[in-house]
Amino acid sequence: MTLDRKHQCSRTMGKLHILMLLVMKTATTQGYGQKQSQTQPEKVKNFEDLYSEGKEAYLDNNFKDCVTTIEAAIKDFKFYTDTVSKCKLKCSRKSEMFPSVLKHSPEIVPFEKLIHETLCVMKCKQKTLSKTRVENIEEKTRTDFETKKPYDFLQLCYYQTGDHQNAANAAFTNLVYNSDHEAMRENLKFYMALPEVDENIVKNLESPDYVEQYLVGTDHYRGEDWEKLIETMEEALKEYLLAEELCRVNCDKPFDMGWYPDFKSSVANHFTFCLKCKMNCAQNLNNFNGEYMDDLLPSFYHYLQFAYYKVGKVEAAAQCTGTYLYLNPDQEDMKGNAVYYKEVEGVNEKWFLPREEAVAYVERDQDEQALLDFIENNYIFDEKEEDSEPERSLENNSSENAVDLDADEFVAKISTNTHQRKSNAMKVLDMNHWDFPEEKDFFTETATKKLVPDIISSKQCQELLDIAQLVAHSGDGYINTPMDRGLDNPHTGSELLKGITIGKLALFVYYGLVDWRYLETLLENAEIMRTETQERLSPDETIYSTYTHLVCRIAKPGPKVRSQTEMSHAFHADNCQLKKNECDPSPPAYSYRDYSALLYLNREFSGGSLVFADRDKGTGKLEITDTVFPQCGKMVVFTSGPESIHGVKPIITGERCTLAMWYSLDKTFEEPEIGLARKLIDFIKADETPPEVIKESLEDLTMFDEKQAKAIAVANGIKKPGHF
Repeated sequence: MTLDRKHQCSRTMGKLHILMLLVMKTATTQGYGQKQSQTQPEKVKNFEDLYSEGKEAYLDNNFKDCVTTIEAAIKDFKFYTDTVSKCKLKCSRKSEMFPSVLKHSPEIVPFEKLIHETLCVMKCKQKTLSKTRVENIEEKTRTDFETKKPYDFLQLCYYQTGDHQNAANAAFTNLVYNSDHEAMRENLKFYMALPEVDENIVKNLESPDYVEQYLVGTDHYRGEDWEKLIETMEEALKEYLLAEELCRVNCDKPFDMGWYPDFKSSVANHFTFCLKCKMNCAQNLNNFNGEYMDDLLPSFYHYLQFAYYKVGKVEAAAQCTGTYLYLNPDQEDMKGNAVYYKEVEGVNEKWFLPREEAVAYVERDQDEQALLDFIENNYIFDEKEEDSEPERSLENNSSENAVDLDADEFVAKISTNTHQRKSNAMKVLDMNHWDFPEEKDFFTETATKKLVPDIISSKQCQELLDIAQLVAHSGDGYINTPMDRGLDNPHTGSELLKGITIGKLALFVYYGLVDWRYLETLLENAEIMRTETQERLSPDETIYSTYTHLVCRIAKPGPKVRSQTEMSHAFHADNCQLKKNECDPSPPAYSYRDYSALLYLNREFSGGSLVFADRDKGTGKLEITDTVFPQCGKMVVFTSGPESIHGVKPIITGERCTLAMWYSLDKTFEEPEIGLARKLIDFIKADETPPEVIKESLEDLTMFDEKQAKAIAVANGIKKPGHF
């Protein structure tokens, strides 16, 4: 290499180094949308910093600071994303105007445009954002803001500070974007019942401008103010198209491929990721406060054609009609409108040509869909090549159908029953509005799991529920066990967990606090479960009960912060600790368990279904395979190992009670409390005083004593032994 060549390379590397420094330097920003003074270069807090502080304040019960910091985080996130998106959009629109330095290499023109756009965006951000702003944000934080998770915390912090109207607003906002968040739906119901909350002004705090404009336009339609309808809908249409452009440019975001491909593979893969994101923008934008409008874009032109017709602008009405049919060609009413304009109004055929923005929209969508179809159909590599392609019909048979017209009745009237205004919150709380799955078990029986209906009667269910109401207490089954984490309910803070074991119930009987027949009832039902489980899973070998737990999970009243992935009992196996690639049988796992059984006692609650899952071999993620909805007398039995991974979905409202049992093939691990409880009953039935050794043995086994039992009796309202 010559000396001149070395200098040239040195200068080139220096320029690249400057570019990298510029990238690093511009990867900082400002927290409240204001430029940082050059004389004060200290780092400003971005939305990630503020969000973290807000969550800490929430955990510390400092709800006032929680409100302040999370509000600031949301404001900063909006400012930052709006700034970056507008910079990207501006630079994208200017891409054809950048002066080219290329003369002989057309194959790198796309990359030159990309370099120009990147530089343009960097300069644009530098003008608006603080130089000390950190832009390196964790993916989870971005996801939280995109899914409106901060409002989950904010609604509860508003409530705790007494701002109930804003609590309802925040809950509603979260629910608009997370329609299957049942816990948030219950929170909103709770807020709506408060006297301080006016349902008519509950609003989506993230509602886009085009949504508000569109809803105002529908009000003008009902009020028959056609001029204002035209003005409002034209503006709403512009805002909608702009929102989609901003959404699309915002799809230019990081993508973790999980591997390290070469340059071209990396570009193709990242481009496909961005393309799919862009094609989801229309669906995301069609969310009207929780209602999805599949035909939103055509509906703008529907309102406009009618309004233009009403003010005598037939040409504009015809163009909007043509535009609507260009977007949605099979709509019968609009085809009738087109015939009306031709036959009655004498409209020229060329007036039906669609508007330019709609043509550009459709052509772009068609090209992107064609490319995505090619990718999905061709990036399949296996031994068998599929040559067949689905046939696509290009004929529109419905166009031959005659349209009955009445010259005095304009066909274009929009059905008013689908456009009645209703308070936003009441729409969300309308249970018929949401697509809830029917409560039918989706369960496939295998050699390792069985579903057994009606093994006990409703009377027996109620007797077991009576026992739970009488003596079940918080923390039972976890406090003073190998799974003790110092929490009454280690699974979720949104529910109460109360339970009772055979050993503790026997002590309540021994102390004279409850009637012995409650204990006998529990033992009888436990034995029914054991024999039914043995018959179905181990017919040739005796199984022994190792632990019996009558347990109720109760949804805490009032609003709560619970993520959509949080469960009443997370996915687990019963004889090993579930880890990423294995199920560890070492302590505190109960490795001696071979079989498990769950007997449901009631259905007066929402949520709480039992789900089984398998790990996806490709992603390693747990995917639900079976769902069981509890009801009195229904029992599920299954093996206790990693082949039976299961969990419980959140209890949204009410109380869910279950008699749970675990079994071993090894008699060594048989539950000793069962034998002691039976001996206690025998002594009582014989009208003899039970020996002290029974009490002492039960107290040692359960780590429970008379003082604790009496405290529970007082708390549960037990005054004397109960009777059936």
